[in-house]
Amino acid sequence: MSRKKQEMWIRLMVLIANMGRCVYCDHAESQVVDHVVPFKGRGSEHWLNLVPACEPCNVNKSAKGVLAWVAELAYLRHAAEASPYPHGDKGIWWMRERLDNDFDEVIARIEGVKAELEDEARRDWFFEHFWRLKKNDPAYLWRGWAQRWADKAREEGWPKPPPKRMRITRKYFGRLFEEIPADETV
Repeated sequence: MSRKKQEMWIRLMVLIANMGRCVYCDHAESQVVDHVVPFKGRGSEHWLNLVPACEPCNVNKSAKGVLAWVAELAYLRHAAEASPYPHGDKGIWWMRERLDNDFDEVIARIEGVKAELEDEARRDWFFEHFWRLKKNDPAYLWRGWAQRWADKAREEGWPKPPPKRMRITRKYFGRLFEEIPADETV
């Protein structure tokens, strides 16, 4: 199985998903397309396996799976406040809770991107507007003239606005979704 270059309309469709932000860190501008299931780990080249990512997240994730990558990010983010004693107040169980919350948030964003990419009207819109671009055209074009067309389309209602950003909060009886405010970065 060999790796293939995606059509430019597919790359643009993925890059603009998640409001143009990296699906892993959710605050940097998306710059590259990443495979959720790594290509080396038998991931497919289908667009449902692709997500927008920033360059640092893509390089650091490399061929890791999502769980391993999110665990590494969670550890780096929360290690400073964790207890040096594994069974202390902020020990193993505290870190595990942080890992679960971070993983749930990333999975919720990935599912949101998949929902955007599965929208047939959205795919048709990107195909109609960008099928002429060649596979070798640089993807950063969308930040220039392609972004202008995407903004115009949003004014006209196409593609449909992305779903609301949701966070999964753990409660005693199951999971509960709550909306993430637009000005909050995760």
